Amino acid sequence: MFRFVSSKKSIELKKEYLAKYNVKLLQTKLNALMVKYPDIKAVLPADISARKLLVGNFIYLTKVYSAFTNYLNGKLQKERTQILSDFLNNGFKYESHKSKIAKFLTDASNGFPIHNCVYCDLVDVTTFLKANGQEVRNFETEHVLDKGLCPLVALSLYNFVPSCGTCNGPALKGTNTIGDTEAEIVKLSPSSEGYDFNGKVTFEVKIVTPGATDLRPVSHKDDFEIDLNVMEDIYQKSIDLFELKSRYNALTVKTELLKWWGKRRLYPDNIVQQMADMNKITFEEQFEDMFELDLRRREHYPKEKTRREVMML
Repeated sequence: MFRFVSSKKSIELKKEYLAKYNVKLLQTKLNALMVKYPDIKAVLPADISARKLLVGNFIYLTKVYSAFTNYLNGKLQKERTQILSDFLNNGFKYESHKSKIAKFLTDASNGFPIHNCVYCDLVDVTTFLKANGQEVRNFETEHVLDKGLCPLVALSLYNFVPSCGTCNGPALKGTNTIGDTEAEIVKLSPSSEGYDFNGKVTFEVKIVTPGATDLRPVSHKDDFEIDLNVMEDIYQKSIDLFELKSRYNALTVKTELLKWWGKRRLYPDNIVQQMADMNKITFEEQFEDMFELDLRRREHYPKEKTRREVMML
């Protein structure tokens, strides 16, 4: 739903990430794999290297993923299993590195905006501290390109996004790709430059029962639904994959959004101004007291994009 990009300069970020690995050793292991599997080497990008796998952009990673998975799809299960095992056990095993990857992503100096799930914006995934000072990671380091199907992208910096367990789980994304072609996958990844779900999809409250009043929606929830307006068709794939319409129409989510939608209609600008005059404060101060725009933006509340759009703010 939101692009996942570091505020740190790219060259500095890559340097810091590469420093977490023994790149020379990883390259040696990659070279050995390419010798053992020349047919795989032949289909992969000619410039493949450990460094590019670690910090190459998402377009490059998608090419690697597509070539590798297409190759495996033509093999029998036994051979596929052996190949995957070889790549996992020769440098590209995420489980051996996941702790330092999580620490890298949550290190404030690296500039990653980890607040809510990037796919649904329904869940706060901020890391927190227990009473004893132990850090608890509240997000899943989701691989946009599945690491189980292509271990070569298991450690790739630009393949990581912070996700909730629901979006990352087998009921929704799991091992599925986010698009059907390389171009679609690149377009739909929150780690890609062209990703713009935020700008191309908006939320609204839709009256589904003719004649229903819009002033007390919380009391008549079945008369309304949360709808998504898609201005670029490709983003419908994300909506469908992550079941966004169903999840935003779940009872508690829908009720919260209808509450704010109804409140905004009860208090249009002219009423807000009257209240501000009565309280001897500015319109902006009164509006903030009532609708919490700055507070919720500053504190990164979940569902804030949707709340603002259904209120048309």
